[in-house]
Amino acid sequence: MMGTLKYTIMPLAVVLLFSGCRVQERRNWGEVIISSMFNFDAASVMGYNFELGRSTSFPSTGDPLPDIIVDQYRLIEGSVKPGFTSPSNPAGFWKAGEFGTLSESMDFFENELKTVDPTVDFTPSTDTVRKYQVYVLKTTPGNYAKIHVTEIWQVEDASGKHIDVKIDYHYQPEGSTSFSE
Repeated sequence: MMGTLKYTIMPLAVVLLFSGCRVQERRNWGEVIISSMFNFDAASVMGYNFELGRSTSFPSTGDPLPDIIVDQYRLIEGSVKPGFTSPSNPAGFWKAGEFGTLSESMDFFENELKTVDPTVDFTPSTDTVRKYQVYVLKTTPGNYAKIHVTEIWQVEDASGKHIDVKIDYHYQPEGSTSFSE
């Protein structure tokens, strides 16, 4: 009887011990759509914060600033083109490559861009962003994210024209310059 009770209580104690613990697993890679749409009610745009793994607003409403937001540039002929900015970040972006097809850019992003040279010239914002470009972002805390632009849409609705940009990303939260799995 005592042996059975011991084998019943031990597993129960382990379950109770860990039921109060909440393990948060961060995904350091994925896909996200970032929009230049301005929220007039909040007077902000939404960007993406890689450390949090979610959208945050700029200007901030209490959350940390986004690592990346989409800017839109209006050209003389009326078209709208996207660019990236990293708010309050003096480092920012380095364009690692530009490709003609999704398969070429995906191969570079996944298989060739394994490390980043921290001495390259990072800039706080980019020029016009196009499909199939690959960037490296050095975040304000000094971590790195590689970014693959896969889709760009120009959207026109009641709030006006804005740009949505779909990216794949791989974030390195420890400040390492290596993107190996």
